[in-house]
Amino acid sequence: MKLNNLQILRGISALLVCCFHFSAYLNFEGFPLGDILFRRGSIGVSIFFVISGFIMAFTTLKKDFSINTTKEIILFYKRRIIRIVPLYFLLSAAWMIIGGSLMLYFHGEGFKRFIHSVFFLPQKNTFPVLYLGWSLNYEMFFYLIFGLSLLFRKTRYTFIIAFFTLSYITGLMYPPSSAYLQMVTSPMNLYFVIGIMFALLLNKVSVNRNWATVLSSIGILSFTAILFNIIHVSDTLWILLIVSLFVFSFLLFDYTFHFKGNRFLIFLGDISYSLYLSHPFVELFFRKFKVDGYLNIPYFIVKIIIVIGFAAFLYYFVEKKITEYLKIKLKA
Repeated sequence: MKLNNLQILRGISALLVCCFHFSAYLNFEGFPLGDILFRRGSIGVSIFFVISGFIMAFTTLKKDFSINTTKEIILFYKRRIIRIVPLYFLLSAAWMIIGGSLMLYFHGEGFKRFIHSVFFLPQKNTFPVLYLGWSLNYEMFFYLIFGLSLLFRKTRYTFIIAFFTLSYITGLMYPPSSAYLQMVTSPMNLYFVIGIMFALLLNKVSVNRNWATVLSSIGILSFTAILFNIIHVSDTLWILLIVSLFVFSFLLFDYTFHFKGNRFLIFLGDISYSLYLSHPFVELFFRKFKVDGYLNIPYFIVKIIIVIGFAAFLYYFVEKKITEYLKIKLKA
């Protein structure tokens, strides 16, 4: 089954994060347009997490892990590493070089930060070398637990849902002090859980068009309301609910409405990982140029176009080629 609309949502999420980081260019004196439109654009990361949980369950639902379980777990980890790590490490190295502070990462706190980045370990009050890597720390932790859940075979989803739910409750009862345990008990992990639950639900239940219309309308309208701060919501679980319902709306576009989706938007989904990781480089380049006043609006648009172009180049000539090469090696 093709999930074109879920792929479209990947692209939307990546662009939201990108626009969030570029939003200051649209803040004019007395009229903070950037804040109005994209103050909550970082919520795109939460959307990514729901999608990630869904895809992990969706691709393993009908797979039997009772034979060669250890081999299957190792294969699972290899596939996820191939998908995530090469481009991230490559762009992290580029960030170190372009930033002009390469030598700082070979001793002291800089080296500690480098090691934490390489092994996807969070640090208190410090981002990874390529700052967007903070979200990949969560992704890799999720993959770690998901891989271990395969040991439980038919009850794997029960294990993983119980694990993340209990870890969150434990964090509420006994707030951890270490950065790693803060990540382990973070409510952000619940987004992965919701994605898994959506996959399990849609595998068993068909949502009729009338209910799908109601749910998708509520999902899109409520998400739009909090994105543009029409309704101010700060409670963690309410935001989790609204973001989850928004993702579910796009799943209904695939499962119930069977929308084919716009080709360009699907293309944005294809390049979303490259777009997410590479847009800081475009921002770094544009810092050399200053534009004042309402010229910042076309300037902002040009930046977004260049971000998409740069991400497309990275996807087709770097990310895709490296991934295909490593997949061939994996089968050898």
